[in-house]
Amino acid sequence: MTKKTEMVESDDRFEDQLERLEDIVGRLEDDTVGLEEALDLFEQGMNLAGKCRSRLERVEQRVSKLLEDGTAEEMEIETS
Repeated sequence: MTKKTEMVESDDRFEDQLERLEDIVGRLEDDTVGLEEALDLFEQGMNLAGKCRSRLERVEQRVSKLLEDGTAEEMEIETS
């Protein structure tokens, strides 16, 4: 198993992290959540938002590299 595969398996999928972040936002909007719990949720949300942002930046870099290298065009031609 490669390092990339291990990293993907050990981390949640982006979609799962985004769903968890949406759940946290929903809980924070609930008026019944106490101050301490809200602070804890806010902290978790900020952590998840940072992870999502980092993952999106890595994906954007990979896409840019593929486009620069022309690899994406080559792949498109091969699959057509």
